[in-house]
Amino acid sequence: MSEFGWAHITEAQKPAEGPDTSLQFAKGTEGFISGSENLTFNYNSNHLALTGTMVVSGTLRANVFDVITTTKTEIDVSGSTNFGNDNTDLHRFTGSVHISGGLAQNYYRLTNATYTANVYDSIIGVSSSAYTAITLPTAQAAGAGKILIIKDEWAATRTDAYQIAISASGGNKIDHGSTFSISGDNVALSIYSDGISKWFIY
Repeated sequence: MSEFGWAHITEAQKPAEGPDTSLQFAKGTEGFISGSENLTFNYNSNHLALTGTMVVSGTLRANVFDVITTTKTEIDVSGSTNFGNDNTDLHRFTGSVHISGGLAQNYYRLTNATYTANVYDSIIGVSSSAYTAITLPTAQAAGAGKILIIKDEWAATRTDAYQIAISASGGNKIDHGSTFSISGDNVALSIYSDGISKWFIY
C-alpha cells in the first residue's frame, strides 16, 4: 500500500458565510453554511434579533411580552391579564370597547384630613367624620372626559362644620366656582373634566 505525507481536499477549509453575529443555516442544495444580517445573535448583550416574519407552529412562551407595533385585530387569552405596571400608565383605545364582565374603577379610601386627588383616581370614599379637604388635579392634567366621584361614606349625617371641602387647582373651576362643599346625609359629588380648565357637576 502506498503512503502519502499530505492530502489536498478542495474547499475543506471554506469558512461559513454571513456577517458577524449572524446565526448559521444551510443554504442551497449543496448544503453550504451561510448567515444573514436579518437573523443575528449579539453574544455580548444576549440579544436575538429577527427582521422579517417568524412563523411558530407550536407554543411561544415569554416571561415578558413587549409589543411595539401590531396589526393583529384580536387578542384571545385565557386567565387574568395585566396591562401596565403603574397607575400612571396610559392605554389608549380608538373605537368602541365592549366589556362582557365587570368593570372596576380605581378606588381610594380617604381617612386623612387632606388629600390631593391623582389623575387616575376614579372614586374617592371619605370614611372620616372630620373636616376633609380634597384638591382636584387640573382639568388639563386629568384629560377631557375624566370622571371623578367623591362620596361621603361616614355613617352619620355630616354637618357643615365637618364638611368635605373640594377645591379646584391652577385657577380651574368646579362649574362656576373654585370650591364645592359636601355636607348632609351620605352625599356624593360626580364631576367630569373638560380637559382645559373646568370640572362640571353632573
